[in-house]
Amino acid sequence: MRNVPTCLNCARKLVSPRSTRKIGKYSPLGDYLTRRQRPISYVTLSFAEIEKIIGDNLPFSAFEHQHWWGNAASRAQAKAWLNAGWIVHDVNLDDKTVIFKKVREPDVKLDREREKDTAVSVKKTFQPPKLRKPRRRIPSKTKMAMTMARLKNVERRKRSMKKYRGKFKPKPAFEKRLYRSEETPDKQD
Repeated sequence: MRNVPTCLNCARKLVSPRSTRKIGKYSPLGDYLTRRQRPISYVTLSFAEIEKIIGDNLPFSAFEHQHWWGNAASRAQAKAWLNAGWIVHDVNLDDKTVIFKKVREPDVKLDREREKDTAVSVKKTFQPPKLRKPRRRIPSKTKMAMTMARLKNVERRKRSMKKYRGKFKPKPAFEKRLYRSEETPDKQD
């Protein structure tokens, strides 16, 4: 592969591309069931074993309610074993065991799609995003007229001011009134 500069996000996608399936809390259980050997059609697991597989505690409702173990595809825990090709055959809340039954072979298509994604992403070269030109806002006619009027006023003021040579600058009127040299303030006792 050529030495093509890539940004960090592109490099991350090349090294570890995103898989097509989402990883959830119960996906390790689905992976465990997927790895079971072909002749096995039933697997019995205790609640403790399931907690060990998923690496987390089961919720309280899993210990108390039979319907938590239902095969409804709308639930996160059921998606894990349904996608792996298994269903819950029987649940014993007293013994805290679950019997899973194999109904079909799991979809291996996900791994093939992932390989295709990585092969395609390796062939692509990095292209930086196109720079957008900043959108130039056109000021309104009112703002333009006000700006022109201010500029004309500044020019008029400059023309009307007297020009003095050198550093001499006359004192403003209020300073003349404050510091008249001929008048001395009267002392009041």
